[in-house]
Amino acid sequence: MESIGPKGLIKKDEFVRVIIQCLHSLGYQKSATCLELESGVSYKSLGLDFLESQIIDGNWDDCINALNGIEDLDEQMRASALFLIFKQCLLECLSRGDDLSALTVLRKRVSKLQVGEDKVHNLAFNMLSLKDMGLCMIDHSVIVDLRKKLVVELERLLPPPIAVPENRLVNLVEMAVSAQIDSCLYHNSFDAISLYEDHQCGRDQIPTETLQILTEHKNEVWFVQFSNNGNYLASSSSDCTAIIWQVYLDPVPWWNVQ
Repeated sequence: MESIGPKGLIKKDEFVRVIIQCLHSLGYQKSATCLELESGVSYKSLGLDFLESQIIDGNWDDCINALNGIEDLDEQMRASALFLIFKQCLLECLSRGDDLSALTVLRKRVSKLQVGEDKVHNLAFNMLSLKDMGLCMIDHSVIVDLRKKLVVELERLLPPPIAVPENRLVNLVEMAVSAQIDSCLYHNSFDAISLYEDHQCGRDQIPTETLQILTEHKNEVWFVQFSNNGNYLASSSSDCTAIIWQVYLDPVPWWNVQ
């Protein structure tokens, strides 16, 4: 697999894939599609793409076979994904009045999943409650929306490389920016960090001129902290005292004991 970057640490296909995901999340659907076509890299794995197409079409048996055909998926994760699919399947069975099929799915399929008895019981109770209250009759448009929601849930649930973690590129960039801030020895800025250059505060950004001496303490001061609004300063000393100071800015900052 081709690598990119000065150190060759980044897999090109993975990099392109997270860019495509980012474009989709930003609403640039056409740009994402163009990048997929030009690069030959698909945002979604073949297995996930087929699974999602079967969900949208409501082909539940093919959905289950597709999910079971995905390799390198631990059984607990597979069971959780199947539970979400069966949940949608149950709802649609009840919606069209097919109570027998719903009961069969619940007894023969859902009950065998290793997802915990409480989860299965809660699903059965909720479905029966909807049935008793007559809330299972759902319009087709709502069914379509629920299928799309299921697709999103599965994308968030399934691990990489089957699915790309949500907001992956944004999270990677934020981690890089946070690492630069943490390593900035003289960091003293609350402004947003630019992505155009590496972040580094200069030593000249650290105050070096003495404006006020805290004379009320009897020994060395160990800690000072401004209030959120900047109007007060708290100081503590090795003499076992803490003092709250009020800050005045006329014409330069000075402090008065409170």
